[in-house]
Amino acid sequence: MDATKTIDAQVTLPIDLYQALAQQAQAHGHSISNEIVALLATMLGHNSTELTKEFADWEAASDEDWLNTELTLAFQ
Repeated sequence: MDATKTIDAQVTLPIDLYQALAQQAQAHGHSISNEIVALLATMLGHNSTELTKEFADWEAASDEDWLNTELTLAFQ
């Protein structure tokens, strides 16, 4: 991980999840932070199509909500 291109973030994890991550990080020779980054990067790479579709669906629903709100206000 290139430390010059990072943003500090804080997460709160359940103890059991933290312990599992610590064990996995130790097995891979990573810090817990690096293990979390590796897991997230892998997950995003595999699910990018699904995430893109989910975001598009969310945007469409949001647009539909605004259109319905505008129609409701127009008739009042």
